[in-house]
Amino acid sequence: MPDTASTDVFHAKAIWEWLEPLCLQGGVNLEFKPAGSTSWPVLLDDAIVDQALIVDVSAVPTLEEPLARGDQFHLIGHVMGALVRTAPLTVIERLADDRRIQFRCSYPEYVSTIHRRGTFRAPFRAEMGVTSRLTPTANGPAVDTEIRNLSLGGCLLAMRLVDAVSLTPDQRIDALELCFPNQQRLELKGRVRHIRTNDDWTLALVGLEFDELPIDSERLLWYCVKEIEREGARSALTSDKPLEPSLLFLLPQGRRPHPVSSITSTATPATGSDNAIARRLRKIADYLNAQSLQLQNGGLMASSLLSRHADTLVSLGAQSRESLLYALGYLESEPVGVQHALAVAVRAVDLARWQGHDNETLKAMAASALVHDLGKASLPAALLESRVPLSEAQRALLPAHVQRVSERLADCRWLSPEISTSVLEQVNERLDGSGYPRGLRAEAIGDLGRMVAVVDVIDALTRARADREAWALVDAYRHVLGHADVFDNVWAQRYVRLFGVIPVGSLVKYASGALAWVQRLDAQGRPSQVHMVLNANSRQRRLDLVLAQRGLDQLGRLEGVVEPREYGLSLSGSASRASA
Repeated sequence: MPDTASTDVFHAKAIWEWLEPLCLQGGVNLEFKPAGSTSWPVLLDDAIVDQALIVDVSAVPTLEEPLARGDQFHLIGHVMGALVRTAPLTVIERLADDRRIQFRCSYPEYVSTIHRRGTFRAPFRAEMGVTSRLTPTANGPAVDTEIRNLSLGGCLLAMRLVDAVSLTPDQRIDALELCFPNQQRLELKGRVRHIRTNDDWTLALVGLEFDELPIDSERLLWYCVKEIEREGARSALTSDKPLEPSLLFLLPQGRRPHPVSSITSTATPATGSDNAIARRLRKIADYLNAQSLQLQNGGLMASSLLSRHADTLVSLGAQSRESLLYALGYLESEPVGVQHALAVAVRAVDLARWQGHDNETLKAMAASALVHDLGKASLPAALLESRVPLSEAQRALLPAHVQRVSERLADCRWLSPEISTSVLEQVNERLDGSGYPRGLRAEAIGDLGRMVAVVDVIDALTRARADREAWALVDAYRHVLGHADVFDNVWAQRYVRLFGVIPVGSLVKYASGALAWVQRLDAQGRPSQVHMVLNANSRQRRLDLVLAQRGLDQLGRLEGVVEPREYGLSLSGSASRASA
C-alpha cells in the first residue's frame, strides 16, 4: 500500500474541525495562486462554520494590497501530522481595526489533507451510528466512549472525566471494541498515548496507539478508515449523482442507523445567550486551558497568542471597564484556576490604568497575570487539594510553579522582563518575607508586584478552596487592610476605592425583595444600573429587567450583597443575560 494518503473534506463542520486547531495555534501560511508561489506567515484568527474565516496579516503588511484587490489565495498549515490546504479563498471585506490588518474571507468549499497512512485520521460523526467501548484492564468493567477519529495507527476517544481519571499515559489497554451499524466489529489493543480535556474542560480526550496488526487485520482497519472518510464526503455532496452509502453504515435491514448519543459530561452547561465580551473572554479561557496542557506536556508558551489575548483584555477594558468586569461572571463553568487568572488580569490592568500606566505596561501586566498560575498544574494534586495547612516540606514545592512559567516566558521577546518579573515572580511575595519563591521583603518588592499581590489575594480569598469556604468580600478587605506588614496598604486602599464593597457583577438584594446583578456603579460606589432577575418573595417568577438611576428607587432600600447560591442563581444561568 502507498505510504501517504490524500483526501478532500467537503462537510462544513468537518472543515471547521481541521481549521479550529490552526486557530488555536495561531500560525498558518498564506499562498497566492498559482500553487507553489511564495508563502507568507499569517494568523488565522477565527473560523465561523460555513460563513467566513478571519485572517490577520499584520505581520506582513505588504499582503494588504493584493488581498484588498481580490487576489485568490490558499491557507496552509499542519494539524495532527497532516498538511492541510484550503480551497481558493477570496476577501469579503477588510475589518475596521486601527492596530491590526484583518480580513473577513470566504469559507473554504473544501480542504485538502495529505497524511502518512499511519497518521491519517478519519473523523466520525454521530449520524454514522458507530459505538465504542473501552476495557482498560482484563478484569475491569468496560466504559462507554465516543470515538472521534480513527487511523491505522490509533484513535481519539471522548469519555467522561470520572472514567478517565484512572488512566495514565503509556498504560496498556485490554481492548477497544468498535461496533458498526452493519454489525461489523473491530477489536483493537494498544496503549494510552495522551490524556487531555476538551476545550470546555467537560470531557476527557484520550489518544490511543494501536499494536501492530496481522496483515488481514490491518487491511480491515484501513478499509474502515477509508469508508469512514468516504461516508463523510458522501454526506456532504449535493450533486445529482451522490455516492452510494457504505454498507458499514447501514443496518442489516438496509435502513440508516439512529445517531449515536454524545457522551454526557458531569458539568452543567450554562444556559442563555452569550454577550459579546463574554464570548471574547471565553476565547481567552480556551487559550489558558490549552496552554496549561501544553506546559504539562513539556510544550512552549504560545507567545503570539498570549500577545493577542493581552491586547484584547487591554482593549476591552479601555472600551468599557464595567462591561468587562461584569462579563467575568459568565465564566462560572470554567476551571477555578482559569477564572482566577482572568479576574486577576482584568482587575490588575484596571487598577494600573486608573493610576496612569501606559498601554504597553498594561499589556505586559495582562499577559503576565494571565499565566501567573499556569505552572500549578505540574504540582502534585495532593498539594493543591490539601484540606489542612501545608507542611514546610510541601511549601518548599510551591516555588517550582513560578519558575516553570518564568522559564517559558523567556522566549516572549515582546514581553518586558522587568514587568514580567514584577508581576509573575512577586505576586506571591509578602512584605514581611513570608512569601515565595524568594522570600523577598518590603524594600525588594517592586510597586507593581505589591499591587498584583493585593489583587491576587483578594480574589483568592473570595473563592472556595479545599481547606476553607470562600470569604465574603468585606472580610477579604479587612484581612488585607488589617495586615499592613504583609500587604501594601496604599494599594489595598486603592483597590477598595476603585472596586467598592458592592462591586460590578455582585448580586444585591433590595428591601422590596428584588434580586439584581450590579452592572454599573456611581461615583460613590453605589449601584447605578442593575439587571433584576428575581423577587425573593416570589421565587417561581423569573424577571428580566434592566433598571438605572430613577428606576432603582422603586426597589426600596439596598440591603447589601447576597450569595447567589442561596437563591439558585448564577450570572450565566439567569433568565436573560442583558448586556452591561
